[in-house]
Amino acid sequence: MSTLNKIATWSILVIALAVFIAAAFVLGSTISTMYVLGSFELSIPEVGIICGGITSISVFVRCVKQLKSNSELAST
Repeated sequence: MSTLNKIATWSILVIALAVFIAAAFVLGSTISTMYVLGSFELSIPEVGIICGGITSISVFVRCVKQLKSNSELAST
């Protein structure tokens, strides 16, 4: 695996983690608002962030699998 591919994979991994953290923050904020007010509303950007967080989990897993397979190939 070339150095450029490694850097790209690690970059995607970090971005996916950041998106997941943002989605967890939005979801936690929504739950706390629901607890305080008894109801909640989700704006379109909040829905997008939550959907992005769900997608980031699959991207994160794909990147980890790719890095694992590349390290196994390099060790053989």
